[in-house]
Amino acid sequence: MTKVSIVVPLYNEEEMFPLYIKKASELFKDNDKYSFDYVFVNDGSKDKTLE
Repeated sequence: MTKVSIVVPLYNEEEMFPLYIKKASELFKDNDKYSFDYVFVNDGSKDKTLE
């Protein structure tokens, strides 16, 4: 199985972040060729993205 890392910068994404997680997990759930790691980087958000 090939391992793929996805790096996602986040800046003031408090509202959209949960939707992104849901969509990404749906997109890759039936995949048997790749293993995915997500790295989320908070880029100084002023909202509650970090929480």
